[in-house]
Amino acid sequence: MPLTRYHYSEAVSAFFEIATSDARRILPPHLQPLEVQHEASILAVTAFDFTDSMVGPYQEIVLSVIVPPLVSPGQGMAKSAFYPYLVGTSTEASREHAIERWHLPHYMKDLDISLQPSDGRMRVEVRDGDQRVLDFEIADHRSAKVDHLYQSFMVNGDDRFKVDIHMQGPHSEHEEELGSLTLHEHPMTSQLTLDQVATYPFREQWMRNGVQVFEELEHI
Repeated sequence: MPLTRYHYSEAVSAFFEIATSDARRILPPHLQPLEVQHEASILAVTAFDFTDSMVGPYQEIVLSVIVPPLVSPGQGMAKSAFYPYLVGTSTEASREHAIERWHLPHYMKDLDISLQPSDGRMRVEVRDGDQRVLDFEIADHRSAKVDHLYQSFMVNGDDRFKVDIHMQGPHSEHEEELGSLTLHEHPMTSQLTLDQVATYPFREQWMRNGVQVFEELEHI
């Protein structure tokens, strides 16, 4: 399979502490959570505004648990490794594509995912009709062009998969704890103990006008 490319105008991600008991319950048995301290694991909330892809433009929100990367001889170390346990998108075509090609679990309704940059901050609002799902915000920092390697792990029945992902473009990252997160009662947030999720991130990332490149899907 050739490399699969998704061009975006905005891509933002923030890491929040969650209870390790939640992380272990969400993860499949072959994966373990990466803890930041005893019994505190990591929820990654990531939003994209894709401008060009195999299925056209769309917006996406990804909820993931951070896990240790898989290290292979002769390959670079991934900056982070993710288990995306639930994805939401703004179009049916993008869901069908990601489920068929990448085995990613989705919330099966179109969501209103708004990315609103203003004065060095990005606010993301996710709505399901008139129901609020989540709101998060991050702050900008110094940026530089990068080509970062990440890993994503997926499952489909008894099959286990990994894919290497390159994020290419101007990248800003910091740990200044300037952002925020509000989770609302909704099926997308139901796997989390909401009052045990941190309301501010310990890491914030922002990329603009870049490309997300997926390598070939691997069975593991």
